[in-house]
Amino acid sequence: MVPVSEDAVRGVPAGSPGRPFPRPISRWRLSIPSFLLFLLPCMAVAGSPAKGPSGSVSHLPARKAGLWEVTLAAHASQGPGSAMQPEVTVQQCTNAAAEPVMLLALLPAQENCTETRVARRSGQGGGHDIRTECSSDGRPVRGRVSLWGDLQNIYGGDYSVSFPQTPQNNVGPVAFQGRWLGSCRAGQRPGDMILPNGITVNVVDDAARIRAHAHE
Repeated sequence: MVPVSEDAVRGVPAGSPGRPFPRPISRWRLSIPSFLLFLLPCMAVAGSPAKGPSGSVSHLPARKAGLWEVTLAAHASQGPGSAMQPEVTVQQCTNAAAEPVMLLALLPAQENCTETRVARRSGQGGGHDIRTECSSDGRPVRGRVSLWGDLQNIYGGDYSVSFPQTPQNNVGPVAFQGRWLGSCRAGQRPGDMILPNGITVNVVDDAARIRAHAHE
């Protein structure tokens, strides 16, 4: 993956002097990397409304509606002997209603979130800093996401996830980049995420099912 620099999201054209054109994002792999299999149960609840101390729902930034291609860089957990996970690319069909689920869908352990804090960075390039307080199997999980760009055509950033009780599982920072491909394709619905092996899951539907089951 060619990381998206802050200059890129500020609108510095690729191919200008000293700035080569980025290489095309790699083709999808034939199998799902093991870390993505771990993420699948988390995607379904990643977008559950997170409330701060006052009980008010935090408002996440939103990407432009349409089809996005998102690439996560190769990375490993911080514990000794952790296996390196390969670069992975997914596509996401989103709109304003689906975006609270879709934006953070690739972060691990974002279920049962009790607080999400969003701060907008000022100055040239802008961006957002997002921090989450969640739990997985009753254990605390803290997430941090830095976003660069206006989320309209291209953006970049990185995320880190920490497990205070099992720090060997900490992940990050993991770089990612996203680019807008255009309108969602015929037959796609907001919430659809196309995995590297071509399988489509709808994380919005999954989130709704899990919330309904939790209230039975």
